[in-house]
Amino acid sequence: MRSFSAGEGKEIIVLALDSGDDILESVHKAIEEEDIENGVFLSGLGSLSEVKYHIVAEDEKSEGGSDWKNLFFEKKGKIEVMSVTGLIASREPHLHITLSQDDQAFGGHLEEGSKVLTVAELVIMKLGKNMFRKVGEEGYGRLFLNSEKN
Repeated sequence: MRSFSAGEGKEIIVLALDSGDDILESVHKAIEEEDIENGVFLSGLGSLSEVKYHIVAEDEKSEGGSDWKNLFFEKKGKIEVMSVTGLIASREPHLHITLSQDDQAFGGHLEEGSKVLTVAELVIMKLGKNMFRKVGEEGYGRLFLNSEKN
């Protein structure tokens, strides 16, 4: 486990997305336009006409079943965004989304291709210290503070 201060919150950025906007593309655009090096998603809600996401599952084909794989999903229709959460580290967003459709809730790691139905609103707070992700032997990125690069 690593524990560190990400610094004080510096500025609040609100993204107001319209019908047809891609959530992840819009976040990348806001990162550039608003110069967001590091941040935390405080809130996210709205509706989608389609969503693409993935979850991590155990790879049963591997020896001992100890490896992981991504399972990708795509849904279309009237989809409610219940929450968006995540971090931005070194200008790279890592977002998870909770959704509902009809009487089912679901969610996972947000992928490009998730389109707004009516509106969506996301709130990002810029953070004062720089973080980064380092991919280890296990094959996925772990979060560190820039002072820990060595």
